[in-house]
Amino acid sequence: MPAPETQQERTLAFLRKRYGDMGLAVRAMADERSLLVSLPLGPAPFESPAGPITFPRVVFATIDAGRIKCLRPRPLFGLPILDVRDAADAPSIEAVLRAAWRERVRQLGDAARWLASLSIDAEWAPGEASLAFPLPGESPDARIHLNDRHEAVLPSCGPLSGLPLADREERVVRLDRALESGADLECHLAAHIDGLRRTAQKREAEDRTRGLRDQEDDASARRHGPPRVRAHAARAPRHRPRVLLVGTKVLENADLRDALDRQGFRLATARSETEALMRLARTTPDLVVSEYALGRSDGASLVAATRAVAGIEGIPVVLLDDVRHEARREAARAIGAAGYVVGPRDPNRFVARLGKLVAAPGQRRFTRYAGRFDARLLGVTAPCIATEVGRGGVFLATDVDVDLNSAMRCEIALPELGRQVGFDGEVLYRAESQGAFPGLGLRFANISAEDEEALIRWLDRRERDRNATGR
Repeated sequence: MPAPETQQERTLAFLRKRYGDMGLAVRAMADERSLLVSLPLGPAPFESPAGPITFPRVVFATIDAGRIKCLRPRPLFGLPILDVRDAADAPSIEAVLRAAWRERVRQLGDAARWLASLSIDAEWAPGEASLAFPLPGESPDARIHLNDRHEAVLPSCGPLSGLPLADREERVVRLDRALESGADLECHLAAHIDGLRRTAQKREAEDRTRGLRDQEDDASARRHGPPRVRAHAARAPRHRPRVLLVGTKVLENADLRDALDRQGFRLATARSETEALMRLARTTPDLVVSEYALGRSDGASLVAATRAVAGIEGIPVVLLDDVRHEARREAARAIGAAGYVVGPRDPNRFVARLGKLVAAPGQRRFTRYAGRFDARLLGVTAPCIATEVGRGGVFLATDVDVDLNSAMRCEIALPELGRQVGFDGEVLYRAESQGAFPGLGLRFANISAEDEEALIRWLDRRERDRNATGR
């Protein structure tokens, strides 16, 4: 007797028929929790401060029965989640999308006027649908981007070129403090850059110390026995999970932020669901903590939206509420939230529970993409092939002998992008066989912002290829 349909299956069947009846191309995403829909757009251009822009089509993901999130082209990704429940046909959906684009342009116009009040001339960056202006004293390529009035994103080139940043979030500068002139803004940015330089110098010193220990270990091995094929044998530093905090109240909860910092978490922040999705398109946290009430959306919507981000299979999302609402608790459970918490009244105890959630064994958070990709372990001559790559780590087919929790520096070639990505990895497990070789499972311990963005772009391409082939 066949199992009864779940609510999720019924919703997907309804959406597949709805968009199919509109004449749109529809395909289920890999997690089978949402659909990818391709919508051809009319010839009318999208107006912008840089002039009219034409998009031939948009690809969006379904969030639930009535809402969608634009994924491509990139300028449209910055739009908020759109409510299309009343849209009877494809032109009606396009009308909702165009209205959201006009609102986005208006918001960026407000940010441009604020910059102008500081005597800063910003330009429209159509590829990102953001504002950009050059970093004072640097080359024209070193441009600061603003997605809204509240934060700026520093360029990876210029003063940050070559710095070993832990992730893209370190380049995000909050603009909540009072800034009355361009000089105030310049000083604010310079202070942030100076802090990043000091942090990078500390990391480099730690890396040099670890390298000296590795050389001493190798010399000791040569004295006391035959050489073995080993990578860096130093134990990896304590893993610092990355948590994405979402919502104004969560960001302003100093006790919670202090508890997260004390217990070793790295923080990324977003004020809204839209900002959170923009973060997830460029960085990969270990979990998300969000307030339930998010203005125009809510925590249940955020959980559903994360499932539509390519490569994220089951990232835990914990929802916080001021008071207990039974309907919200049931909605959180039904959508697959990792927790629904009132408060938290004891931040230290709550963060300890988050640590256990991140460390829980057997929970696959990210999609793994199979293949055979050239890889290299620095300082090791043994052959190495990456057979699975995801947003959280890789599996390397190799016969290298290395202890668990060892720190290893690895490079993987991404032929479609014509480049390599490098990372510091931590050995989480060893396998006796995977294809033709034994192997190692590595978790990303440290990857530069540029390499992480390149890896995510590459994984997005793999996801599109998989959807196109239906595998």
